[in-house]
Amino acid sequence: MIVKDEQGKLVFNGQPKVENGVFSSCFTLDPAAAEGKYTIIAGSAEQPEMKRYKFSVVSADDTGSKAEAGKILTINGNGVEKEISFTRAELEAMSQEREIFSVVSDWPSNLFVAAQGVPLRILLEKAGMKPGAQMIAFRGSDGYRIDFTADELFNQTRYYFPNLMESSIDGKKVAQPIIALQRVEDDDDYAKMSDRDTPVLCFGQRALTEQILCEYVKRLKTITVTTDTPDQWEQPSVKIIDPDTRQEITAPGGKIKKGSEVVLESDPKVKVYYTTDGSTPDLESKIYNVSFHVPALNKPIIIESDTVIKAKTVGWGKRDSEIAAFTFTIGGSCAVQPTDGQAVDGKAPAFNDIEDNWAKDDINYLAQKGIIAGISAAEFKPEGKITRAQFAKLLVKALGIEVKKNAVLSFSDVQAGAWYHDCVAAAVNAGLITGCSENIFAPDSSIAREQMAVILTRALKMKLPAAEAGDSTGQAIDKFADKGDISPWARQEIAPAISSGIISGVSADTLSPQGFVTRAQAAVMISRLYNKLN
Repeated sequence: MIVKDEQGKLVFNGQPKVENGVFSSCFTLDPAAAEGKYTIIAGSAEQPEMKRYKFSVVSADDTGSKAEAGKILTINGNGVEKEISFTRAELEAMSQEREIFSVVSDWPSNLFVAAQGVPLRILLEKAGMKPGAQMIAFRGSDGYRIDFTADELFNQTRYYFPNLMESSIDGKKVAQPIIALQRVEDDDDYAKMSDRDTPVLCFGQRALTEQILCEYVKRLKTITVTTDTPDQWEQPSVKIIDPDTRQEITAPGGKIKKGSEVVLESDPKVKVYYTTDGSTPDLESKIYNVSFHVPALNKPIIIESDTVIKAKTVGWGKRDSEIAAFTFTIGGSCAVQPTDGQAVDGKAPAFNDIEDNWAKDDINYLAQKGIIAGISAAEFKPEGKITRAQFAKLLVKALGIEVKKNAVLSFSDVQAGAWYHDCVAAAVNAGLITGCSENIFAPDSSIAREQMAVILTRALKMKLPAAEAGDSTGQAIDKFADKGDISPWARQEIAPAISSGIISGVSADTLSPQGFVTRAQAAVMISRLYNKLN
């Protein structure tokens, strides 16, 4: 027989003696045990299934000390009049609302969630939410956090779409955000609800295709309300692929070949909504990056006739980006993305778009050495995103790694004869860069800052003694307020690149590990690496 608290923590484990199919046992909870629901699980190996029983613990201490230990949800921040905490019993004693939510995941897949709990607005009213409150952060007991603007939760109408599976908005109903104490995922039957993973933030969709499941914060522990002004997401950018060479091209004046492919790029945490008929994109428009887990579903836009693409990024916790407009006309020739750095008589190319750029000196330094090139003879495009293939070539040239012709690669998306094939092979075979999977390299995908940092750390370790390759203890990342955004696999590998001065934050306390690397940033980091090694 075992006993667990509502967080799944074991509080008792005993093996009583069984006589004639009957046993008895007892246990005593620690005096500091939290209020809430506990589960007794009893059975034996001979039984087809374990028996489960629930009981609740309610403090009888008039001082309130034990009650504080049982608080499961706290609301705080400068956007409320007072900090307030609730026990499960206190939450359950409030008026409960039942809602069915239509939900789309980021695979994407459609499902329903049946939930019962306290309306979020009621809880915030109990804390005295201020009129000037603008941001609300939800954090689970496991550290998972999602930030929202107050506007997107309360001022923008959210719905339950009962005909989600038929892709129809017929019968839609307003659905208010609730903190669920009972719920069932992938079902709309209230009878199947349980308190598993609760409290859970649940809310409706603004549009039929809006993906919201990952924002359902489970095991909710803290709601922090602030008066901070929301930032704004950056506009999406475009990358153009030539239909014949399959290489990235520039399009002076927007002139491209028929059949050219347009890739919309953005921060990985947002969705890009777009139109191709000149209309203004909104939440009813097509989503470009429809799947986070299956990139193959994110199809490029094929341009067959004169087209205007309008796009904007939409994400949680920031205002939508301004609308970006890209006009393409069929006809004319396109400039292929340069594949080699060009220096004439030891002088850097005269790029006309870096004169006032913070990375000007590093860009010119690498260009003079033939390590980096512009997207044309006169344009560098410092704020453009750098792709994985481009970064692989840049790294190989900076480190002087031997590039062998027609080296064998297992990646199905790195074709023999592609301008980047041999450099990617050299970087992979040197152990500097890996694929996204065993057979996918994603050469045209933008590279994230944490990915770049890990690769630079590998370069340091490959070229320098361990004592000179940077501190790997992780202390170097402690100063960054967004260190929690670093992926677990990258946390330890990022530290040496930071402590050695190769990579720095986008500000004093912000690393932006999930942000895409710009061409200017890549130039600066490679320049620092080159100088450290030489």
